Amino acid sequence: YSFCTLLGKTLKMTCAVLAAAVLGAMGKPNFIVFYADDMGYGDLGCYGHPMSDTPNIDQLCKEGTRFASMYTSSPVCSPSRAGLLTGRYQMRSGVYPGVFWPSSALGLPTNETTMAAALKTIGYNTGMVGKWHLGVGPNWEYIPTQHGFDRWMGIPYSHDMPDPEMCFYNPGTPGIPCWPGTPAEPMHTECPTETLNATFPTPARNALIDELLSEEYAAKALAGNPEASGGEVQLPLFNGTADNMAIIQQPANLTILDDLYTLAAVNFVREMSSKPEPFFLYYAFQHTHHPDYAGKQFFNTTQRGMFGDSIKALDWSLGEVLSALKESGEEDNTLVFFSADNGPSLARLQRGGNAGLLRCGKGTTWEGGQRVPGIIKWPGKVKADVLTREIASTMDLYATIMKIVGINLPTDRVYDSVDMSPYLFEEGDKNGIRDAFYYWDKAVSTDANLNAIRWNEWKVHFRTTGSHCPDDYFVPTCRANYSSGILETPLLFNLNHDAGEQVPLDYNDPTFKFIVSKIQELKTAHLASKGLFGPSQVRKNDAMDQPCCKPSCKDAKDPSKLPACCRT
Repeated sequence: YSFCTLLGKTLKMTCAVLAAAVLGAMGKPNFIVFYADDMGYGDLGCYGHPMSDTPNIDQLCKEGTRFASMYTSSPVCSPSRAGLLTGRYQMRSGVYPGVFWPSSALGLPTNETTMAAALKTIGYNTGMVGKWHLGVGPNWEYIPTQHGFDRWMGIPYSHDMPDPEMCFYNPGTPGIPCWPGTPAEPMHTECPTETLNATFPTPARNALIDELLSEEYAAKALAGNPEASGGEVQLPLFNGTADNMAIIQQPANLTILDDLYTLAAVNFVREMSSKPEPFFLYYAFQHTHHPDYAGKQFFNTTQRGMFGDSIKALDWSLGEVLSALKESGEEDNTLVFFSADNGPSLARLQRGGNAGLLRCGKGTTWEGGQRVPGIIKWPGKVKADVLTREIASTMDLYATIMKIVGINLPTDRVYDSVDMSPYLFEEGDKNGIRDAFYYWDKAVSTDANLNAIRWNEWKVHFRTTGSHCPDDYFVPTCRANYSSGILETPLLFNLNHDAGEQVPLDYNDPTFKFIVSKIQELKTAHLASKGLFGPSQVRKNDAMDQPCCKPSCKDAKDPSKLPACCRT
């Protein structure tokens, strides 16, 4: 694997072709990874929210193992996605500080081996649907099809880059605002009138897509939105393969995005299930990142408001993909993983998510920022309807998948991924348990930004910061204006007793001397690990590098003209 990976693309393809024939006989499993955006620990029905309509995810919980302590590598988007796909903390691959923007000139380095790239070396068919947020590049050299995915339909970053003008299906009347404000937001008034669980696609749903793609509806959707705010190009929707990639909508129409994403994912599962090689699908939802959005079939259908409509749309789409998987006959041969990139965006108040009993949310290293839902299902392999309290990270999926398919991790770099297969698949075996986790600041730039460490049930905060919440938010530590900096006396919590981090223990109490000493040892060793900080890929920006559906728009080399020109 290391040999094939480190050499050129031609040899990579040769390795993959040679391996495919062998792989067919070996019966390797398929993998489907669902990744939600800004979903809180308390947002799902199976994680305790009484008003969320998430029947498909709740069923996934019943059929799989649910994690009580699943962590993302970062409390914000881009770095957590780098951690998931590479099995390494984001600083190692240079995805810091913060996130990529439409004008970002760089992206996830191509010498990083994603899950998809590794699986391709042994013959897997790979596909991605949804949000990438790991860079585009002036020549699209950082998009998913340059990182091991055979095909991709999706938006390259968050759908508030720039702020969209239309998020909800509402033709013929004044638009429902994408952001809280005036006019007043509608409240749930009636039960949905459409059946949402029919197998996709149906003639009725195809007719709906035709309607929403029509020029008449597009004109309504874009009325009053001649160009993006702040000099940014409109939101691009990519679709294609490495050899044939295009921006098919700019701006992307959020009111039909769920339909397009679902169709792409369902068709991938159906097509790949008929082939002899196994497949890997990475479906990264735009939901539930702000602003909330919903199409005709979901708008105003839940009692949880617009966020509830958004999460219901996500749940429906996931259910359609899993239904297609079952119909294909590949369900028992497929490992399904569900999680989220970080905690909820509490700054959006009622139109944001919920961290449950955890403190704060997205952007913080309190538990609510990085502790997220996590579910794994593999019929007959992973125990069903089980809650595991072991510590795990989304980064751990990398080593777990590599172990399942027999790929040895390269020794030329440090991996932060821990193989979960022993305790997932082998009764009573604890060798795969992670006993420590490191919480890095959302804007990490130096080793001084290691904010906290968890060891077993014990967590120490060396430094705390707020997030994006208003300055009058009712929890002061979550406010944008809150920052304690490096704490003179670190905060110590027992997360088994106090998951909400409400009652700090006495850090200087001799009772906790061994615990404090152990966590300090872990901190020293982690900061000394090889290659902890690679060159930053996030800091370089150029407005001319924004993705544009018409290359000729860049001929004038005038970024101020791009927003009006880059439109389908």
